[in-house]
Amino acid sequence: MFFDFFRRNRDMYSWKLSPKTFEKGNKNNYGGKVLLPQLVLEDLVTSQILPPYTFEISHNDGVFLTHCGVLEFTSHHETITVPEWMYQQLCMDETLQVVIKYKFISVGTFVKLLPHSVNFLEIESPKIELEKCLRNYQVLTQGDEILCDFEEFGDIRFTVTSVGPAGDAIYIIDTDLSVDFQPPIGYAEKLENERTVMKYVEIVESENGIKYVKMKKLGLCLDFGEIETKTPKK
Repeated sequence: MFFDFFRRNRDMYSWKLSPKTFEKGNKNNYGGKVLLPQLVLEDLVTSQILPPYTFEISHNDGVFLTHCGVLEFTSHHETITVPEWMYQQLCMDETLQVVIKYKFISVGTFVKLLPHSVNFLEIESPKIELEKCLRNYQVLTQGDEILCDFEEFGDIRFTVTSVGPAGDAIYIIDTDLSVDFQPPIGYAEKLENERTVMKYVEIVESENGIKYVKMKKLGLCLDFGEIETKTPKK
């Protein structure tokens, strides 16, 4: 039987399942929860394991590994349905089976994230918007590259660079989680480009208070016109 419940004890329960992803466009791709077979829930309940249910998911003897929460126990008998980012991160297209282990994960208090786009800096209230996104995640694992969907900028990926207070995974539901950010990928290049541009740009103000942008080149000024209306008189 392909569905193989092969270990039973109070600390860890394991199953082998065939992985697949949510369909493209499914909102569950922007989260860290999976669909599992009903039999998994039956095994946990029978063994008096209480919610919340969190799991370690891996293959290739743990070379590819992360943790997840569960959305529903409604998946087909022998499959696990995962978000696209998780499927890609764990290279699940290279295996027929993944190992799912029940694992208790301690409540976390801290996470540091690395945004993969400088667009994240343009969001008006980035922490508030990210908090909304993290509601779709039950656990976070160091090294994960989670995916969030922002109304203004679309998909932005984040690397989980560290979690606390201890371990490599934290439970983040109903907890006061402190979120910190590293400078986004591409941020240094963005600053350098802006500094380079400003070497050649000059903003000047005429006698009547109108400001102009001029680009300096070989000692000359190229006039790019008015950028601001007349400064109000005091």
